[in-house]
Amino acid sequence: MFCVRDFSFALLAVAAFWSHGLCFDSPVPFGSGVWGAPDGLPGWNSTPARLPATSVGVSGYMRSGDVGEWALSAAGEWQMRCFRGAFLYSFYALDSLYRESGAMLELSVSRRFLVAGVGAGAYADWLPGDAAWVRYRFKAGLSALVSRLTLSMAWFGFTDEFPDYPRAAIHWTPSATFSAFAQTDWESVAVGTLLRFAWGSVETSYVFPGFAFSFGISVEIAGFGIGAKHGSPGSMPDWNGVWVSKKLKK
Repeated sequence: MFCVRDFSFALLAVAAFWSHGLCFDSPVPFGSGVWGAPDGLPGWNSTPARLPATSVGVSGYMRSGDVGEWALSAAGEWQMRCFRGAFLYSFYALDSLYRESGAMLELSVSRRFLVAGVGAGAYADWLPGDAAWVRYRFKAGLSALVSRLTLSMAWFGFTDEFPDYPRAAIHWTPSATFSAFAQTDWESVAVGTLLRFAWGSVETSYVFPGFAFSFGISVEIAGFGIGAKHGSPGSMPDWNGVWVSKKLKK
């Protein structure tokens, strides 16, 4: 009994890890998580060092396959001069075996070409009808905007498990219609592109070693962004996500 329970818990932990890595950067983005983007709504693994804006968004995620796995998220950010505040809430379920619910707040400040930010939050994990526990998550980030490049470093971790080295990312925006990124957590590398059109955008991302990819398309109407994404993380079942966001102030 104990061996079976420990093995099941290990599978749950692995599934939760993949969920965080592949979808919990919602509402925007899904996929490998463009955590080092210079702006945008927050995610669990996004840098808090982002330029200020005012918008809100919601998203839903579901993985294909026999096991039911889904997540719902809501996020928002607001601008006060050079300050940015943001919040994130998400709920995650793995079949009838595992649940997770969490919230986080962020604050950042921009000064000339530098942006610095911090975030803190907590989420509860539980096995329905069994054990439950709470973990506290912290993150910090620093971004430098140099010409058309954004260089980012960020730490993400828990009070009981914080990484020794920061993640690193570079974003290149040569024009209003095209941008590209490369980022690493020192175990894998993710690259991707974003094409912007008058009606919306198309984005792709890839992760190595191994191979994972995601593809997304969105439409923008009167300040609303409506999009869908599909991803394949190699050995794991494919996933699909949808999101809606609204810019509240230009």
